[in-house]
Amino acid sequence: MGELVLITGTSSGIGLATALECAAAGHRVVATLRNLDKRKTLEKAANARGVKLDIEQLDVTQESAGAKVRELVLKYGPFYALVNNAGIAVAGAFEEQSDSDVRDQFETNVFGVMAVTRAVLPAMRAAGRGRIVNVSSVSGRVAFPLLAVYAATKHAIEGLSEGLRWEVEPFGIRIVNVEPGVVKTPIFFENHRLGELVSKDGPYAALSEIVERIVRGDVEKAPSADVVGATIARLLAEPSPPFRIVLGNEARTVVALRRLLPDRLFSLGMRQALRGKSG
Repeated sequence: MGELVLITGTSSGIGLATALECAAAGHRVVATLRNLDKRKTLEKAANARGVKLDIEQLDVTQESAGAKVRELVLKYGPFYALVNNAGIAVAGAFEEQSDSDVRDQFETNVFGVMAVTRAVLPAMRAAGRGRIVNVSSVSGRVAFPLLAVYAATKHAIEGLSEGLRWEVEPFGIRIVNVEPGVVKTPIFFENHRLGELVSKDGPYAALSEIVERIVRGDVEKAPSADVVGATIARLLAEPSPPFRIVLGNEARTVVALRRLLPDRLFSLGMRQALRGKSG
């Protein structure tokens, strides 16, 4: 029997794929979008897959986000699962990101997750069951150049999840962190947002060129958004899911090396990789 699932950020990529995979698995999915003008893309994908989605507007960065989620709980009933997927990444050196760039990432990736999660917890506790899946990132375990702020937001989610799991476990609620590396999607570079102060001729231009070359190479070996969505759908059905799951061979390798190697050796490898990819 399917469950009631709330998913944020379903207009494209992992969110869209997760909505489709969860619906195909028999769940009733409430797919939320910041901008309802994009609902046609979601509806078209659902029709092509032969599944039904309930589509609602939700901007996790708004002060009213928690109240809106509570309205959805009253409308649909207590959600068994919440998938916190809405997120943004602004590329560029920290020095070349504006206050707005930094705040936008924290408002979406951290405070938005907190607001939505807090709003669903009372009903989950009352039901004595629930599953909260946070779409984190390998950047929540290992920080990379030009994504320092994004990594800071994902490290925050890792910390939040680590503490929250022990608070809610006695109520039958499980927390799961899904940590993808680079994910292959058609819009991977179309949605690329650069910091407002990034300069093509600035002091970080050479590093930016090197990192972009590395990332473009990783995309070819990366899992698709469909793989991530199918994994999340599977995790909703597992009676005892892992607390963390890393997706992608490259991501698993980096996380393992960061965990096993002394910082001196890991840093040496990072420097060699950056220099080696430059030419």
